[in-house]
Amino acid sequence: MAKHTETSWKPNQPINQLFNSVNKVTSAVEQAASHPSEQLIEQAHNALERADNGLTNTLKIEDNEEALQQLQEQLDDNRELLQQAEAQAIKNEQ
Repeated sequence: MAKHTETSWKPNQPINQLFNSVNKVTSAVEQAASHPSEQLIEQAHNALERADNGLTNTLKIEDNEEALQQLQEQLDDNRELLQQAEAQAIKNEQ
C-alpha cells in the first residue's frame, strides 16, 4: 500500500482548516438561531472570531481566491444570521 505524503493527503492545509472552521461557525450559528441563548450566541461569536482570524491568516498564504471568497461569503452570511439570533434573544428577554 502506498504511503500518504503530506502533498497527497492534506488534512492540515490552511484552506482545509479554514473550511472546517467555517463549518463549525455554521453549526454554532444554527444552534444559536434555533435556541437563542446568551451562551449559544457567545459560542457562535467565539467560533466566528476564530474563523475570521483563520481567514486573515489563510489569505496571506493561499492562492485559491475563489474558495476563499466562498468561505468569506459563508462567514458573512453566518454573521448576519447571528445578528438575527441576537435580536431574537433580546426580544425574548423583554
